[in-house]
Amino acid sequence: MALWLMAGIGGNATVKLTIDGSPAFCDSAAGTLLASVPQQWFGGSETAVVQGVDGCQVLSIDGVPLAGDGSFTFDNISGSRSWAVLCADGKEYALQFTYVPIVCLEGDFGYDYAAGTVLLAEPGERASEVMTAKIKWRGNTTNTPEKHKRNYSIKFVDANGEKQNRKLLNMRRDNHWILDAGQPDMARVRNRVATELWLDMSRPPYYYDQAPDVLTGVRGEVVEVFLGSEYRGIYSLTEAMDRKQLQLVRHDTFNNVFHGGLWKTDEFNPQTGFRYTEPFNDSLPDYCSFAVKYPDIDEVFPTSYQVLYDAIYSMEISESIYVYNDVVDDHFDMPEIIDYTIFYLTLNANDNSARNIYWLCHDRAVDERLSIAVWDLDASVGQTWSPVDWRPPLTAYNFFKIPYNWLFKMLFHNMCKYRKAFLDRYDELRTTWLSTESLVNRYASAIDRLIDCGAATREELRWNGDSDLYGHPLNFVEEKQYITEWFTKRMPLLDVWMHHHICDVNYDGVVTAADITRLYDYLLFGQEAGYDEHLDTNFDGEITASDITNVYNVLLGNSE
Repeated sequence: MALWLMAGIGGNATVKLTIDGSPAFCDSAAGTLLASVPQQWFGGSETAVVQGVDGCQVLSIDGVPLAGDGSFTFDNISGSRSWAVLCADGKEYALQFTYVPIVCLEGDFGYDYAAGTVLLAEPGERASEVMTAKIKWRGNTTNTPEKHKRNYSIKFVDANGEKQNRKLLNMRRDNHWILDAGQPDMARVRNRVATELWLDMSRPPYYYDQAPDVLTGVRGEVVEVFLGSEYRGIYSLTEAMDRKQLQLVRHDTFNNVFHGGLWKTDEFNPQTGFRYTEPFNDSLPDYCSFAVKYPDIDEVFPTSYQVLYDAIYSMEISESIYVYNDVVDDHFDMPEIIDYTIFYLTLNANDNSARNIYWLCHDRAVDERLSIAVWDLDASVGQTWSPVDWRPPLTAYNFFKIPYNWLFKMLFHNMCKYRKAFLDRYDELRTTWLSTESLVNRYASAIDRLIDCGAATREELRWNGDSDLYGHPLNFVEEKQYITEWFTKRMPLLDVWMHHHICDVNYDGVVTAADITRLYDYLLFGQEAGYDEHLDTNFDGEITASDITNVYNVLLGNSE
């Protein structure tokens, strides 16, 4: 923050004292205080001035009275250490330190925006000014009545209730911010780490030369959150995904000409899977679960779905690979689409094939191609949203799954014109951002940081066994081990799976008569087990004699 003030801390019952001017926030139920200090303090000792706030007088810490100047030497500082703070009113608190920022929300929040305040404390810094805001719960499945660890949408306003931009931490200056709870992610950082991976590994969209500040993912930072005098745990404070983040060309309101467009997929259906179209109605706020995000339909009415519809229709008519090859470049930013498909497959992000995607057009008046932006990747790296199958076995059927979305799926067709580029890009990324070592280290480092600063223990104490987690126990050490094993097992198998021929239905590394036998056996004896997408060699959505013909053609040299 550019401006650091103590104003506003007085009168905030959450803050009981300060450590060298940095506030210590109180969890009244647990009787604990938490202050954010520089990471360099950890592992050593530090002398700091301790001051009570709003009449709270500190008598002693760990039984030792404060020095005349109010100073005290904290020794053996770590995430697992605490100090007994005795106050003049007879109350005692357990003081703990973290080295991630702390965010404190004040207000009574629900499904609609309500007035509130935000206080931000960076490690070792005085608290920000008290920032006024409109705040509400946010999310879809995470925002049902029985949920407990809520996500929050924050819109900063001035004293008159007008929009006010704020620059938070090392991110952009804007009025709209998000606190992501990581619910029910057992590591609490899957979405954050995956988004950072995308920002590192992905090629920029085709319009980068015209908009070099474009980001197709939101930046964020892990924080610890208080709601009043209640500790709420680990969150990610992130930017919002919007026109500004994606550098879309503004709507021409004077001439009512559409330029930039942004839509978010909210459901899994044939339309969001780019398999089927329906007539669109520009008077509605969504088209088959593509929700309008820019331009806002309340500000530009009616909206326009034409460019989105045309892109989906181009895939609907692409059941033939020859049609796909002919039309795909007119509607999609293919280098970015290739990167996203690889990203999605690497993380096994099955919840992000059709839904939880932002589709965007930079300027439809110039170029109608759609690009992609990533969102909501909690259900990845072995984690799902299912209360029954929340962590599928590493050998489960869906460990490798051809994408439902037709645009991504056709990259697996051996006659797709982008097949070689797709595999070459995968092989390239496997030596850099997607090497097994790099992936393991990225996730392990994020979890290690939570363990080291003590946030993991506080999160476990606060949320263990909660219904948001389907009653499962939080254990960050075990989760780190699980993710390490998950990548270690998955990536070598994915290397083979990515390069296998679609007609190699028995996965023995070659296309032979044995693959025809495998298809015959399925048609004669195996269909009662259900549709097996790995046997659908022509991608028509069913297993028939045409798939056998497809293998024959490969054996006879009539197909690649």
